[in-house]
Amino acid sequence: MENQIKPSLKSTIILIAVILVVVIVAMAVLPQYNVWRRKLGGEAQLREQEYAKQIVVEQAKAELESAKLLREAEVERAKGVAESMSIISEELEKNANYLQYLAIQAQMKMADSPNHTTIYIPVGNNGIPIIKTVDE
Repeated sequence: MENQIKPSLKSTIILIAVILVVVIVAMAVLPQYNVWRRKLGGEAQLREQEYAKQIVVEQAKAELESAKLLREAEVERAKGVAESMSIISEELEKNANYLQYLAIQAQMKMADSPNHTTIYIPVGNNGIPIIKTVDE
């Protein structure tokens, strides 16, 4: 009977052996797992940075396109103003008395105002005045 190991002692030895094997395997595998986990984390971080960079690039492209469209709109607006000024200039050359008429209307409106302190000095061929406000 001395050679025979009791069943409870045998199961305890097996349990200790299994625990020992698990600990040895864990010690061998855990460093590799940590390296693998860090590698995945780094790759994820790299993808996030590439995505953020792509967003910034797309925003810059959109701003550039917007600036180009705004520039085109301003150019068209300026062309419209220039054309309008050309038409007005041509029409005023045909009828210079219209400016004199507008000046007289403005003078009459200002003369009817109770708070006017304006001196009119007619100058030029058409009598359109230089207007100077007098401070009291």
